[in-house]
Amino acid sequence: MKQEKHKQHSNAYPDLTRLRPGLFWDTDISKIDWHRQRKAVIKRIFERGNEEEKTEIARFYGDSMIQENSKK
Repeated sequence: MKQEKHKQHSNAYPDLTRLRPGLFWDTDISKIDWHRQRKAVIKRIFERGNEEEKTEIARFYGDSMIQENSKK
């Protein structure tokens, strides 16, 4: 049960140690709603992020979510 709770909690937000806070210069990164604002987050990371950041966002959201939300 403890492992499942940890798994659910770890899926609440991406690994912030892999994201530069400067990518979100216009907001407090700790207040981002990673699920409601996924389209904006994905767009920002794939426009301005490095490969490590893109990889972390792809891991967090999954490839299908990235493709769905990166369409114009």
